[in-house]
Amino acid sequence: MLLINGIKLRPDESEDKLKILIEKKLRHPIRSFRIHKKSLDARKEPVYIYAVIVEIENEDRYLNKDISKYKEEDFSVPDIRPDKTVVIAGYGPSGIFAAYRLNEAGFKVIVLEKGKRISERVKDVERFFKEGILDESSNIQFGEGGAGTFSDAKLTTRIKDKYIDYILNVFVENGAKDSIRYENHAHIGTDQIRNVISSITDRLILKGVEFHFNEDLKDICLDENRRLYAVKTAAGTYNCDYFLLGTGHSAYDVVKILKNNDVYLEKKDIAIGFRVEHPQSFIDQRQTKGIIDAANEYFLRYKGEKGVYSFCMCPGGIVVPAMSERNTIVTNGMSYSDRSSGIANSAILIQIYKEEFEDGYEYLHDIESKAYAYSSSYKALSQNISDFMNNELNPLKTDSTYPLGTVLYNFNDLFTKHDNQIIKDALRDFDRKIPGFIDKGIMIGPETRSSCPIRIKRDEHYQSINTPNLYPIGEGAGYGGGIMSCALDGIRVANEIIFNYGKV
Repeated sequence: MLLINGIKLRPDESEDKLKILIEKKLRHPIRSFRIHKKSLDARKEPVYIYAVIVEIENEDRYLNKDISKYKEEDFSVPDIRPDKTVVIAGYGPSGIFAAYRLNEAGFKVIVLEKGKRISERVKDVERFFKEGILDESSNIQFGEGGAGTFSDAKLTTRIKDKYIDYILNVFVENGAKDSIRYENHAHIGTDQIRNVISSITDRLILKGVEFHFNEDLKDICLDENRRLYAVKTAAGTYNCDYFLLGTGHSAYDVVKILKNNDVYLEKKDIAIGFRVEHPQSFIDQRQTKGIIDAANEYFLRYKGEKGVYSFCMCPGGIVVPAMSERNTIVTNGMSYSDRSSGIANSAILIQIYKEEFEDGYEYLHDIESKAYAYSSSYKALSQNISDFMNNELNPLKTDSTYPLGTVLYNFNDLFTKHDNQIIKDALRDFDRKIPGFIDKGIMIGPETRSSCPIRIKRDEHYQSINTPNLYPIGEGAGYGGGIMSCALDGIRVANEIIFNYGKV
């Protein structure tokens, strides 16, 4: 097979033209091809750039700077089928793909998940959006699929790893559109990722994985050498040969269990902020002059005394209530697959150094509960960006997509005076990059769940450094920050168990 790079199409040209351009580049007819990568270059006149894979005889005669040989990655695992049990707590991306991988190798896998299956979880989330009735075990944070199930379901990461293709293959095999394999900023959308995750779960059940939904972790059992040999839930005790902990960044109750058992934890830097909302048409015009018929994204970063950056940008999406505890306010962003709301939203976050707080969870909870106390409801805090810059408070220029409503609030009171100045400097920088960013936007918040405030330190075999047989995985353990990075971490730890089975 050959990998051919650098094939270009204008936005108004059909992909049907690709075959003609490939044959022109090879100077030889082809039967078929498949798209390997597709990216947008919008620096001047927008153009799509493709890399394609072609099967053809006498490959060596076509090689040049744009054409190279391509070999499919081998993702096979040894069929170990040991008499060993793996318990996984938490069924977000890291837990899903650890379970998937370990099942392929024949391990007995038991999954414990605090929340419900997606079909029931969706009802609980929608009830919260409409009636403000929060289920603390079944919400945007907890349940089948994890927090990423109610997001834009972006599939981007800065990590370079061959298992990215493995993850995308699993998604496609379970109902995702094939284009996620090659789109540069691929996303599935919250409506579609729900179906994909449900399909993966059903497949794993058929393959013998044992699931226990509505069952959260209550304790861990250690022997005299601190080796973990079992875990407890309200329903009973589960003995295990390996325990993977992937309960997400909002599981403070699990962190307390670890602390009570003297599992080594360390603080890490976090970020806090708010969501900004702009008309999607405004973002489209600024990013690609409106030429691209799609909801455009942006990524903004300001390097000052502290970092300020956009995060989890949701084109054509909505701002959602993402709290998992009553009497708190947490915001996040979510997009459906068609990204058709007409409103772009993104978190704008400032770095908070670990030296600035004693307990990260308590620090975040204090912000969330104070926001609720100010609102006296689940209505989110809101302000025009221009008013934040001028320390004023006026009616919002545009309505927010946040389903439970908003109350006016001066975000200058949320941050320290020092951090306010840094955020304002960053917003001015963003306004230079996207003129009108300040004047056209509103702020909704607070946003506090972008990163986990602790890391469960691991050794070279991915086990806790002082609790053998405990394998912390994913975002809640401090080793991920999105669907792809967390899924990769779950695979990485599963591969360590599979390929080093019997050696450690």
